Amino acid sequence: MSRDSLYPFEGSMHRDTFTHPARTFKSIDVPNVLIRSYRSLVFRMRMDDARLHWLLTEFRLIVNKSIRIANESGIRSQTRLAQVAYRGLAQEHDVYKQYIPSAFEAALGALKAHRRRLRKGKRSSVPYIRRLFLKAENQSYWLDRATGRIKIPVRSGEHLEYSLSVAKWHQSFLKDEEWKLGSMTIVPGKVIVVVRKEAPRILEPTSVIALDTNEGSLDGVLSTAGWSQLVNASFERIPQIQLHHFRRRRRLDRKKRHDRRLARRLLAREGHRERNRVQQRMHRVSKIVVAVCKAKNAAIVLEALTLYGAGGRTRRMNRRLSSWPRGEIHRQIEYKAA
Repeated sequence: MSRDSLYPFEGSMHRDTFTHPARTFKSIDVPNVLIRSYRSLVFRMRMDDARLHWLLTEFRLIVNKSIRIANESGIRSQTRLAQVAYRGLAQEHDVYKQYIPSAFEAALGALKAHRRRLRKGKRSSVPYIRRLFLKAENQSYWLDRATGRIKIPVRSGEHLEYSLSVAKWHQSFLKDEEWKLGSMTIVPGKVIVVVRKEAPRILEPTSVIALDTNEGSLDGVLSTAGWSQLVNASFERIPQIQLHHFRRRRRLDRKKRHDRRLARRLLAREGHRERNRVQQRMHRVSKIVVAVCKAKNAAIVLEALTLYGAGGRTRRMNRRLSSWPRGEIHRQIEYKAA
């Protein structure tokens, strides 16, 4: 997809400003005026090291123990949980001790969602973490920003060392010293490093681009002092891709209705393919939109779009609306513009 995909319609010069009587819009500056910006850098990593598997298992166990302690004692603050549980967990688990406060944070986060559901009168059971994971703050690991070499402590005096595959997109953040390293999360097959940037510059936009989200494209107007111009960014056949995979999933479900294990595996693979294809196209569209707005020194205006009250149509239309990735394209534009 080229930048020409976001193009002005020929003969579309207007003097009037962009308004829509039935919809409200929210504005995003490029870059947005924020105190701090965050990005999550995802790296692939093989999980064939028994020591790393043991470390993730121990961390999960510490989190589950912390959940039980906090729930039984009615603890809501990390400081209070550390006073009650840190000493015992440090004696029971021979791991790097800075992992324990990170486990407290994860435990209280899971317990907070459980308590919120109970306050709303909904059914909820005490959380139990099943997926292996490890979360560490930036002082708990070491990352070579140039080569992607990472050291992960196991316990005092022992660490694991890996080489992460650094792509150009990762390098655009790691080579920029304004982006500081934040927390690291390890899940099976992935290392997620959060980077943050302080005090981005304040934008003084000279123009505005207002975008209306439709099923197959972003349509809107680029407005500068005294003139305006219609623009369009196509979603690259995303509705057709979703329809194609919907039909494939329905056909697989019918053919494998007597083997639920195989059906789940095939349907999961089909859904994974669909998500990858849709995400790739939305990333290309959002990247071009933000690049054009930066070149034009324009602020972005997106509609505050919801589907409240949009039901009551045919089943086919309701399915199309529910799978329409309107929120994802807005999210990508917002974080890339920040």
